[in-house]
Amino acid sequence: MMQQKTLAGCRARVSTGSFTRTSTVKAHATLLSRPPGSNRQQPPASKQTPQQPQQQLKPYARPPVKSSEEIVAMILGGGPGTDLWPLTNSRAEPAVPFAGLFRLIDVPLSNCIHSGISNIYVLTQYNATSLNRHLSRAYQFLNNVTLIGHGSGFVETLAASQRPGLESKEAWYQGTADAVRRYLYLFDEAKHEGCEDVLIMAADQLYRMDYTQLLNYHRAKGADVTIATTPADEEHATHLGVLTVDRGCNVLEFHEKPPRTQLATMSIDTHEYGFADTAEEAVSKPFVASMGMYVIKRKVLQELLSTRFPKAVDFSRDILALMHGQLKIVAYPHHGYWEDVGSLKDYYAAQMALAADTSRLQLFDREAPLFSEARVLPPSKVYGASVADSLVGDACRVERGSVVKNSVIGSCAYIEKDCFVKDSIIFGADTIDTTESRAEEVARGAIPLGLGHNTRLERAIVDSNARIGPNCVLVNKEGIRDGRNRNLPKGIVIKDGILVVMRGAVIPAGTKV
Repeated sequence: MMQQKTLAGCRARVSTGSFTRTSTVKAHATLLSRPPGSNRQQPPASKQTPQQPQQQLKPYARPPVKSSEEIVAMILGGGPGTDLWPLTNSRAEPAVPFAGLFRLIDVPLSNCIHSGISNIYVLTQYNATSLNRHLSRAYQFLNNVTLIGHGSGFVETLAASQRPGLESKEAWYQGTADAVRRYLYLFDEAKHEGCEDVLIMAADQLYRMDYTQLLNYHRAKGADVTIATTPADEEHATHLGVLTVDRGCNVLEFHEKPPRTQLATMSIDTHEYGFADTAEEAVSKPFVASMGMYVIKRKVLQELLSTRFPKAVDFSRDILALMHGQLKIVAYPHHGYWEDVGSLKDYYAAQMALAADTSRLQLFDREAPLFSEARVLPPSKVYGASVADSLVGDACRVERGSVVKNSVIGSCAYIEKDCFVKDSIIFGADTIDTTESRAEEVARGAIPLGLGHNTRLERAIVDSNARIGPNCVLVNKEGIRDGRNRNLPKGIVIKDGILVVMRGAVIPAGTKV
C-alpha cells in the first residue's frame, strides 16, 4: 500500500487502510493477474487482531469509508489536450502513451483499484476512439465484479452527446463542472443510493496515491469539499490553482492561474503548514497548488451544480474560487511525486526522468503495479546493439550496431542497424513488423515501420506507426523552439524545442532536420 507521511500542520486523524476486499478479482492486466489482497483470506472474527480503542470522532467529523458503494470516482478525460498537441492530434489526452507500456489514463484508474474504489466513470469527448477502446480492453475485468462489500464494480465511459435541450454545440462539455453536471442524474439511480462522496480527478497527471487516505481525511475534517494539493514553485504555480490556507488547512482563498504579482501575497512556509517534506523544499516551493482533484459530498455537489451554479463551466474558476467562507473547504497535503504532464515539455521531461531513473514515480511496485491492456506479444530482442538507461516495451527489435541512450521505446518498435537514439521517445507500432514483411516493403520502394538503418534521433518523439527512412538525421540541429513558421518536412513538427514525428508519418530517406 502506498504510504502517506504524517501531516505536520493538518492533524486530522485518518484511517490508513483501503476498504476491505471480500472477493476475488480476475484481472487480465499488465504485471499482475489480481489486485493485491483480493485473494487473501480474512481471519475468522474470533481470531481477529485486537483493535486499538477507537478515538471519539469530532462533532463535525464523519466515520471513515467502509464500503466502495459510498464512493463514486469521476475521471475527467474529455479536454482537447491542446498543450500536448501534436500527440493529441489523433487521440484523446488520457490515451497518450507513457513509459513504453501504459496510457496516462492507467494512472488514476490503477490508483482507484488499489484504493478499493470500484465505481468509476470516465468522461470522454475529443478524439475518444482509442481511449474508449483501451478502457474496454484493459478494464473489462472490473465490470460486474464485486471488489468490496456487496457492490458491483465498473469502469464506464460517459461521452458527450446530444440530448433534449442540448443540441448542436451545447452538446459538448464546456468545462469540468459542466461535464459532471450532464450526468448528475446518475446519482439518482438505485445503484448509487449509498454514495456519500464523489471523487473528481484529471487524467493527465503522473503520481501514486492511496485515495482512501484522502477520503478519510475529507471525512475526519467534516469537509464539504476537499482539494488535493501539492507544494509548488512560482513557475508551476502560475499554471495551476493556488490556495491560501490557515494552520488547520482550511482554504481561505482560491485563485486559478494567478499572475505573479498576486502570487507574491500567497506564499507560506509549506513545511511548517505540513505540505512540504523539508524546510529546504519549502524554500523552493512556497505555494500550495491544487492537483485538480476534489472530494465533494454528493449532496453538496448536486446542490452546487443544479441550484447555486447552474451555468458554471469549471470547478476551479467558477465555483471553488467563489465558495470559500460559504462551504467548509479544506486542503489535503499530498506527500510524494506528482507531475502535471498536460504540456509537451512537461510530458517529455517526465518521460526522460523515468528513463534516467531519476523520477520518483514508482513503476516497479509489487504491491501496487500499474494496470493496462494486456497484449499478447513476444519479448523484445536486442542483438549486437547497446541499450542503456532506457525503458523498452514488448516485441521491440534493436539491430546490430545501434545505440539507444536515455530513451523510452514503446512496444513493437523496430530500430534497424547502425541507428543512434538519444533522449527520445518512440511510441512503437500497433502491430509486429516481421523481417519478411519489411523486405517486401523495401523491394517495392516503400519505407517500413520504425527507424531505417543509420538514422540518428535526438531529443525527439516519434509517434505511433511512423515510418522513417534510412540515413535520416532528426536532431533539430538549428535549435528551433517553435517550428510553426518553418519550412519543415511533412510529418515533422517542432514544439518547445522538441522534434515530433507525427503519427503515421512517412519520412523519406536522407531527411535532415
